[in-house]
Amino acid sequence: MASASASRAQEATSQIHFASSADPRALTPRIDALLTSSQPWRLTASRNGLERVVGFKTFKKTWEFMNRVAAECQKAKHHPEWANVYNRVHIRWTTHQPPGLSENDVNMVEFCDRLAEELGQVKVEIVEETLRGLVDTIENEAGDCCAPKKL
Repeated sequence: MASASASRAQEATSQIHFASSADPRALTPRIDALLTSSQPWRLTASRNGLERVVGFKTFKKTWEFMNRVAAECQKAKHHPEWANVYNRVHIRWTTHQPPGLSENDVNMVEFCDRLAEELGQVKVEIVEETLRGLVDTIENEAGDCCAPKKL
């Protein structure tokens, strides 16, 4: 069973759209590990990012997770696309300039996993499509976050 899971992960990583600044050979083993069936991460529909839903017992823990991710984002100068509903966060990591999956994304995915574990993440029954749709809508309305805004 583990080999089927690894095979699915390897098949998925062969189709990833990497950012031009990324080193696919260095990132592929890390991404393969994130895409096994025991992990909640999956490729975005556009294959240029990773996303998952993180759940906690309380809104307070969820907000702590988001605050600590935001602090790490400031250090890394990299931010997610995300949406929060009560004790769940749908989080998506992708790079806008240059577009694709980058080392920054994988670093932040791994950070999120460590932090979620530290804060006592719980498995949640989710309607993931609803949260993903919310993130998609927000992303479309926000426009290109990496381009100067015209006022």
